[in-house]
Amino acid sequence: MSDRRSHLRASFQFKLFGIFTALSLLTSCIFISVHIIDKIGEIRRHAGAEVKLRARQLADSVRLPLYAEDRVLLAELAGKVAAAPGITRVTITSQDGRVLADCTTGALGQGEETIAHREVVASLPAGGGALPETRSAPAAIGAVRIERGTADIDRIIYQDIAISCLFALLFWLAVSALSFLVLRRTTRSFEALVRGVMAMREGDYHSRIEVLSADEAGRMAEAVNALAETLAKRDKENRTLTRELVDSLEVQVQGKSELAALNRSLAKENLERLHAEQAARKSEETLKTLMDIMPVGVLLIAQDGSVEYVNNFLVDCFGYQGEEIPTLERWFALAFPDPQYRQEKLAAQQEALSAARSAEGSEPRPYDARVTCKHGQIRHVLLSNQLQDERTIVVVIDITDREVLQEQLNKVQKLESLGVLAGGIAHNFNNALTGVMGFISLTRCKLESGHEAHALLKLAEKASLRAAEMAKQLLTFARGGAPVKKSIELKRLLDEVVALTFNSSNVRCVLELPASLPPVRADEGQMVQALSNIVINAMQAMPEGGTITIRATANGAPCADRGHLEGVGWVTLSIADQGHGIAPENLPKIFDPYFSTKETTGLGLASVHSIIYRHGGHITVASEVDKGTTFTICLPAAREPAVSSEAGTFSSSQRRQSGSVLVMDDDPTVRELSGRMLGFLGFRAVACADGREAVDLYRANRQAGEPFFAAILDLTVPGGMGGVEAARLILDADPQANLIVSSGYSNDPVMARYRSYGFCGAVTKPYKADQLSQELAMLQ
Repeated sequence: MSDRRSHLRASFQFKLFGIFTALSLLTSCIFISVHIIDKIGEIRRHAGAEVKLRARQLADSVRLPLYAEDRVLLAELAGKVAAAPGITRVTITSQDGRVLADCTTGALGQGEETIAHREVVASLPAGGGALPETRSAPAAIGAVRIERGTADIDRIIYQDIAISCLFALLFWLAVSALSFLVLRRTTRSFEALVRGVMAMREGDYHSRIEVLSADEAGRMAEAVNALAETLAKRDKENRTLTRELVDSLEVQVQGKSELAALNRSLAKENLERLHAEQAARKSEETLKTLMDIMPVGVLLIAQDGSVEYVNNFLVDCFGYQGEEIPTLERWFALAFPDPQYRQEKLAAQQEALSAARSAEGSEPRPYDARVTCKHGQIRHVLLSNQLQDERTIVVVIDITDREVLQEQLNKVQKLESLGVLAGGIAHNFNNALTGVMGFISLTRCKLESGHEAHALLKLAEKASLRAAEMAKQLLTFARGGAPVKKSIELKRLLDEVVALTFNSSNVRCVLELPASLPPVRADEGQMVQALSNIVINAMQAMPEGGTITIRATANGAPCADRGHLEGVGWVTLSIADQGHGIAPENLPKIFDPYFSTKETTGLGLASVHSIIYRHGGHITVASEVDKGTTFTICLPAAREPAVSSEAGTFSSSQRRQSGSVLVMDDDPTVRELSGRMLGFLGFRAVACADGREAVDLYRANRQAGEPFFAAILDLTVPGGMGGVEAARLILDADPQANLIVSSGYSNDPVMARYRSYGFCGAVTKPYKADQLSQELAMLQ
């Protein structure tokens, strides 16, 4: 169906029919448009003349009433005119613009136009002379205005347009139908002629075209029929000649096939020879490519000692181009400029060649040397020789970078060993300090506050606390564990940093802290270490003295790092010095480990960066050379009040009079101290040295109906069960057990997230009686 439609659209009849219909439609539209435009103009002109005539008639009839300003008569006359069809409004005004009569027959429709005319009412000419020259000119005494609506005119126009369009459509349909009939009759002969020609094009020379008329189309059909008869005869002759030609070609093709087979055989032999040559060249190019990308130097030495090939690595590493080392002797002269050292390496080369010749197929024996590069640098290499036919391959392996990496690895291993040693020392030191500080705090609690030894014991306790903070700093360096955070007062922390770092110094410190500074949630020991490192660096930048200004603000600008604790309050701390500043090229690297502009390297600012970020904070630095440096630290503010660091005193009313507490610790001094502290607090202490023993004791007392009120478990027990495993077994037996973890490793992750391991509290060694009392009180 679609092919038939496309054929119809492409036919000559369809095109002519389209042209005639389009022309008739266009002609109808033009005539109708001209008629409608003329009709509209005629109707509107007639309506305007009608309004103008009525205005003149009204002006003549209202001259006397207008002169007398008789409003009643004027209104009556205006109403008569307004009653005429189409009139919407009649207005009569005096000469000074006063409206004497205004008659409106109805509101205009939306978008309706009006036809209006204003006629001036003049007085009659004055004077009685016969001649016009003796009469005075008429004077204007007022005006009348008539407005006419166009709604009835529009209806007449729309009716005329509809009738005209209907006649045009009928005319177009009649012309189109007549055109179709005429064209169908006219193009019938041409269609028959086209069908005949198409049949001849497809090879049908026997069909004939029907002659429908004696006109030009009919005569053309007769000519085409005669041509078809001639083509049929010629086609028969051509078929005969074609069969003869095919037979002749088959004989020639057979001979050419034999020749082509011979040519293919020769071409195959040539192709195989070409492939062999290409494979040899490709193998040689691949070998050179592999040697060029090898991470070792390669020299190919001929039998006479000349250098045939030098790979890219040797050129890039040592700087000597291939033309600069034409012989092996020249290579040794450039690589070993010292004559004595060169003779040693020549002897080593000869010995290696002799060994390679005497033990063919075995692994070549390398020898080491220090090669002088073209730019003067000395590089440590290994040289080995490989024999290939009559040539020698010298392989140069650069081990300089490997030695540097090994040296750095040794340094890291030493640092790790030092960290392990520092951690062990700090742990043992904390155990020892637990006994010292614990017995001091216990003694203070037993003395009256007015006793003369009370103040001395307090000083000794503070000294022990300072030693404990030093152990915490040592643990932070050794292990870098998660901070044990608590709410602390930043002013007290800064006072401690100032007291530790500004003793006997020519640098002055200025603290600008607001009175309402909120506490921060931080690990006191780690934060003191971080702030002390910054202050010490600032003091070292001012060897001749100066001022370090420490400022703190609350609810200031948000943290610069959007990934840190959004939506919490912030405390901003800035430490500014007046030192020599930091060079712009060094500023991005100051937090890198081991980076320093001094003679020694360290982890100072790297550990500061690590501590601040482990607290959920952010640190930035700004510096100008010869003007000073400012470190800005953002720390999250604590929601709970700060924990006081002062030791408390206990009254008998605060003590628990019953209950037992299990203490597990591998240090006998700690066990003795804990027992005495618990006894002072009113508890009965049961001590053991291993986690397995603690589990057995806890289960036995629970089965006997005398469960422990709480258990204090040491985190690490060398060679035995630690606190985490013991806590898991105890909680399996009693899910409601009150467990407190204790450790000298204050930076251990368990101490920071003790609740995740089933503990209810945590005390860091060394601890005091008031700290232990607070943890036990929180369990009640």
